[in-house]
Amino acid sequence: MAFSSDTPGVAIQLSRGVVVASIQVDLDDEVLARFRGDLLDRLRESGSPGVILDVSGLETLDPEEFAALRQITTMARLMGAETVIAGLRPGVVSSLITAGADIDGLRAAVDLDAAFAEFEPEVPDEDEPDEDEDALDPNDESASERIE
Repeated sequence: MAFSSDTPGVAIQLSRGVVVASIQVDLDDEVLARFRGDLLDRLRESGSPGVILDVSGLETLDPEEFAALRQITTMARLMGAETVIAGLRPGVVSSLITAGADIDGLRAAVDLDAAFAEFEPEVPDEDEPDEDEDALDPNDESASERIE
C-alpha cells in the first residue's frame, strides 16, 4: 500500500535499547497501516527486545483502534519483542473496559519512566547482602577473624 506524504506518521525512535513509538495522531486505517509497517521495519533493523507504545497523546481510543494496536503488539511479539503500552488516560481506560475491549495479557505502564523500568534488569538492593556473601567457609582463615 502506498502512503501519500499527507498521511501523518507515528514518531518511532530507539531509546535505551527499546523502540519507542509516540502516537500523537488520530488513528485511522491508513495511519495504522503505515505505523505497523514502520514499527516492524524498525524492530527488524534494531533487533530490540522491547517496544513502548506511548499513547499519552490520545484523548480517545475506540475499541477498533485498540484492537488494531493489540494486533500490532502481537506482531511485535512474533518478532521477539515484548510491548508495553504507556500513558493510557483514565477516560480511555474506562471506555475500553466498558466496551469490553480485550485486555488479557496486556502490559501497561502509567508513563514512559514506568514503561522503561519494565525493560531494565532488577538491581539488587545494596543494603541486602548476597546469600553467599556472609556464609562462612571453614577453610577460610580470615573467617575466624570475622567471628572474633
